[in-house]
Amino acid sequence: MTLKRSADDDSTNAPSAKRAAVDDHLAKAKPLLLARLAEQALPARLHGLEAEVDRLQQLLEQTIEKGESNSCLLIGNRSTGKTALTRTVLGRLQAKHPDGFAVIRLNGLTENTERLALNEIARQLRLLKGDDAFQDKVFTSFAESFEFTLSLLKQGDKSTLPIIFVLEEFDLFAQHPKQSLLYTLFDTTQSAQNPMAVIGLSCRIDTLNLLEKRVKSRFSHRQFYLYPPATFGDFCTIAKDTLTLPDDLCDIPFTQKFNQSIEDLFADEGMTTLLRRIFDITKDLRLFFKLCFEPVAQLTAKVPYLRAQPFIDVGVEHRRDSKTEMLKGVSLLELVLIVSMKKLMEKDILTFNFQMVYDEYKTFMTQTQVRGLGFGMKLHTRQVALKAFESLQSFELVCPVEKLGKCPKEYRMAKLMLEQAQITEAVLRYRDCPTHLTKWATTGGA
Repeated sequence: MTLKRSADDDSTNAPSAKRAAVDDHLAKAKPLLLARLAEQALPARLHGLEAEVDRLQQLLEQTIEKGESNSCLLIGNRSTGKTALTRTVLGRLQAKHPDGFAVIRLNGLTENTERLALNEIARQLRLLKGDDAFQDKVFTSFAESFEFTLSLLKQGDKSTLPIIFVLEEFDLFAQHPKQSLLYTLFDTTQSAQNPMAVIGLSCRIDTLNLLEKRVKSRFSHRQFYLYPPATFGDFCTIAKDTLTLPDDLCDIPFTQKFNQSIEDLFADEGMTTLLRRIFDITKDLRLFFKLCFEPVAQLTAKVPYLRAQPFIDVGVEHRRDSKTEMLKGVSLLELVLIVSMKKLMEKDILTFNFQMVYDEYKTFMTQTQVRGLGFGMKLHTRQVALKAFESLQSFELVCPVEKLGKCPKEYRMAKLMLEQAQITEAVLRYRDCPTHLTKWATTGGA
């Protein structure tokens, strides 16, 4: 009896121990994947940006090792890797030259005035100096902050600690009046004083044209252009690398199974269709990252690997149209009136009044009842149908195209604010929709 109870205990403890081990692995894997999707953690590699990484690293090494001041611009669409490229290069340089340089980060969205930008520079410089006198210093005016910042930037020589400025949303700084901040930074890089490097990141291709002549003359005119993935294969490779775990993160068997599940995920036909739709429309990897949050967050010990169906479901939710969703709650009469408007649109009648819509609706109902197919539907009076038409106007699904005058409301011209495809989808998804109405909406038959 004792031996039997011991065997039962072992069989019970084995699954629980295995589940606990999987929980431990997921506790390491999920934060990393979510951080990558939120762009807080760097990707495993920058696919297609190897040449830009080497060029930027060489440029900054000249500043750090030889004291040469430089400036450059990274230009590309959003989600092409400008910030990731900069963070990768700075991370490599930090590992190669620990405490060998300082980084000051500004963003045109948060530092939207010269005063805020200079105060932020002064604050970060005070932290770098680590001096109590600087820590307690409070600026009461823009002139005082400007003078203090200039004194810190221009004191010293080529042996002074190099400073690297990273200006996110560079084009917003170029829209400041007089561009005093950019002029000060570029002018300092040309002086033989503190070694400095200024890196500007922008998604506007005409950023250089926004600079004033005096600012442009002090800029080095180095520009790195970053582009979205050129092919669908490159797009899938970057997406796959984002969800792939490094070998040294978890237990090797779990990591191998997880990465194999990622290979199977991207081989799935439904997943390929989802990725192809994103690539054809925007080539924006952030849109794919947005779809990944929910499936990754739902990983548990029972379902420790990613599957295609959750991604497909989330993709359907994201593509759901708000107007189509609104049509779920309309009455059957209102839906029939909308389909009647669709029939007028198919006849190239883009503007219509209630009387024209009601005539179309009445013709449909008459033909339906003659054929004996009108079960569940009846021909409503003009007054009832007009109330339904006004209800659609209150939802702004039907909008007037001319100013309200003395014309009776049933003869005022209006326009349907829906596409024909949206109407067809709404009819197909409408609960308990009569078959003959579905046929009329989709195939044009009465």
